[in-house]
Amino acid sequence: MIRTQLRRLELDNGLRVLLAPHPVGASVGLAVHYGVGFRTEPKEHTGLAHLFEHLVFQGGRGAAPEGYLPRLQRAGGFGDARTRQDVTVYYAAAPASAVEMLLALEADRMRAPCLSAQTLRTQTAVIDEEIRLMVRNRPYGAFPWVLPGALHSRPENTRDGYGETADLAAVGIPRCERFFADHYGPGNAVVTLTGAFDPGSAERLVRGHFASVPARPSVAAPDAHEPSPDRERRLTVADPHAGTPAVAVGYRMPDPVTERADYLAHLVLAALLGQGRQALLRRGPAAAQVTSLSVGCGLFGLPLDTRGPDLLTLFAVHERGAEDVLAALDGTLETLAKDGVDPGLLRATTARWAAGALRELGDPGTRAQLLGLREALFGEAELTQTLPELVRSGVTGEQVGRAAARLASSHRAVVRFVPAGARGRAA
Repeated sequence: MIRTQLRRLELDNGLRVLLAPHPVGASVGLAVHYGVGFRTEPKEHTGLAHLFEHLVFQGGRGAAPEGYLPRLQRAGGFGDARTRQDVTVYYAAAPASAVEMLLALEADRMRAPCLSAQTLRTQTAVIDEEIRLMVRNRPYGAFPWVLPGALHSRPENTRDGYGETADLAAVGIPRCERFFADHYGPGNAVVTLTGAFDPGSAERLVRGHFASVPARPSVAAPDAHEPSPDRERRLTVADPHAGTPAVAVGYRMPDPVTERADYLAHLVLAALLGQGRQALLRRGPAAAQVTSLSVGCGLFGLPLDTRGPDLLTLFAVHERGAEDVLAALDGTLETLAKDGVDPGLLRATTARWAAGALRELGDPGTRAQLLGLREALFGEAELTQTLPELVRSGVTGEQVGRAAARLASSHRAVVRFVPAGARGRAA
């Protein structure tokens, strides 16, 4: 198991730094998490957090004119970025010899991204094309975005991350500069470095590159908490690109901070229901009519990646009616709530889940992302390292049974996808 000693720093400008040295290999991973996501963006500019991620990824002023990614690739590394509900992360992996270059490039864009009207037009067009490819012109492209809107009420919790094309087109450079000032200060960021490096040298490099970044006050994220749904909510989406009907189901997850044990039990329940060949929903008569099935925790399938309301989701492409899938789901939950889970199946499921989580930590770039994510959200980077064992040996059959009972009695969102050219309608 990869478990490294974590070393925390906080610079005078408020920047939090997490050093996680690991001597195996000859590469390093770097992640910079900012406490801003699509829950944080202003309501009149939906999609701004994701658009700004694209803009900042091009690099800071010191990287111009070549830009961030070409310099990184020339050193043998790679990098990317993503926006989620509560955070935006920029991450990279490279040979250990490039660690100072990685830090310098990140400090450069934290100090001031290279914004221009041309870059703004280009990245707006890139995102518009991304929306067409990933949502509008893709079978079932409304999944998973349609589920938060069906299950939640607060606007912050119903946004899809991409935003509206008209809102994106209305964004100008002054709005981007204000967004940067409000959310991209060092006091709203966590820098995580993992891999083959000397901690003392790394600390000196971090201080040398980031200590001079000016402190800026950050705008607090909105309070996204809301009551659980008081009724089941149903929606039908007519999908012109789908050849086969499908159904998506969303349940509210327990709070990851105040209900941590229950949250972990839901992780195991999702794995029991739909992950692996022995998954409970892959058995029985209804399973023969399901051509594709996925069950997971988190809007993007990654657990513990948001502080606010999150979902356990099911998505099934089926040959027969959605009611057969829902009946199989409901019956399985009722059986688990009443009879519990077979101990052998529970051991096999939790062991498989833990093994998959451990494999992710083998890559320094992924390890930096996950450590930094849990540090940024919860102040618990250690959770990334302990989570596999917490799931493997800390979740009991009784807890899974209670999680099943909780889902069975909760109000969920059900979205049917029907092959048609009509617009979606309430159902």
